[in-house]
Amino acid sequence: MPETARTLVPTLTPREPTLISDGGGLPFEPAATDAEFVPLDPQQPPVRALIEQINLGRQQARKPRMFRRATPLAPMDDAQKLAGWRALASTDEEVLYAKGRPPQLLTVAVRRGRKERWSVAGVSNSRPLRAARDGVRASSWRLDPDFEITPEQTELHVLLTEQTQASGSLASERLLAPELYIGPDELVLRLYVQPLDGYVGRSRKHETPVVISLPEAVGERVVIDGALYEARS
Repeated sequence: MPETARTLVPTLTPREPTLISDGGGLPFEPAATDAEFVPLDPQQPPVRALIEQINLGRQQARKPRMFRRATPLAPMDDAQKLAGWRALASTDEEVLYAKGRPPQLLTVAVRRGRKERWSVAGVSNSRPLRAARDGVRASSWRLDPDFEITPEQTELHVLLTEQTQASGSLASERLLAPELYIGPDELVLRLYVQPLDGYVGRSRKHETPVVISLPEAVGERVVIDGALYEARS
């Protein structure tokens, strides 16, 4: 592990993250994907923007392809178009709608714009869900292959891959406080990086070395990257 690697002290948290996100809009609570379905009001401006996106999706689905004619669209009223859709999260300026359940979750983010007009800001289909905090999605990491874990270890040496693009720069100076769950059989670590401001070019990502100071020895626990969220049965 390079001498320049930063040592971070994690905050102890529950195993399940408070918020998760597919990167397509507002973060939402994990339980929201299983919440009771509440019909959407087609008269609300944000819902009208969602219906416009549903109409666009239906039109794109019927486009002719090689050796196949365009299929006619079956008539559907607003209630039929909105069947299965629900709001996962909302603010005064943005709403995140979803259909389906993870890992087949389709989301549509709509935002309020000029003259109070709502429009689609993003569409995400079956993208991985990540833990999110303060608008930042968790970044993935792996154990440093040169680091040997023993039951007596009170620190972890990890190599972090930043979730967002950073023009090839390391994340050392933008690391945020990690989150750590300590269970009887596992340690679940979530790492976050403050994204760069402004224009960021796409380039090869480099792993950032990080040292995590543990409040107690690893023991016989399994060490797990908690960046990606998977519902536990």
